[in-house]
Amino acid sequence: MAFLRASVLGRHEGIVASRMVESLPDGTRIAVAGLVVCRQRPGTAKGFVFLVVEDEFGLVNVVVKPGVYQEQRTLVRTEPFVVVRGKLQRRDGVTNLVADRFMPLRGAGSLLPEAHNFG
Repeated sequence: MAFLRASVLGRHEGIVASRMVESLPDGTRIAVAGLVVCRQRPGTAKGFVFLVVEDEFGLVNVVVKPGVYQEQRTLVRTEPFVVVRGKLQRRDGVTNLVADRFMPLRGAGSLLPEAHNFG
């Protein structure tokens, strides 16, 4: 992400680095960008999907509600680099970004790795 921050992320306004997320209050609307390093869709989660997005500073937990997942299923399942917009949620010492919109992070070019996705 360090290579992308100046050139690619300049096209997306309001992107917050992962290191800033913990300093923001509960309920803040933000956007983060990075590599999806983990995707989970447990059968016991009632249709919720969980992602971990990594930038050059750290990780952000992302919760995807069933409706958002259905609307943007292909992007959530397959894009390696994403911009995620949503609302910060703090519960029991855990901070999550509850997603309401995904966008592909275009311009990553040859940096795209193979992702480990659920079926």
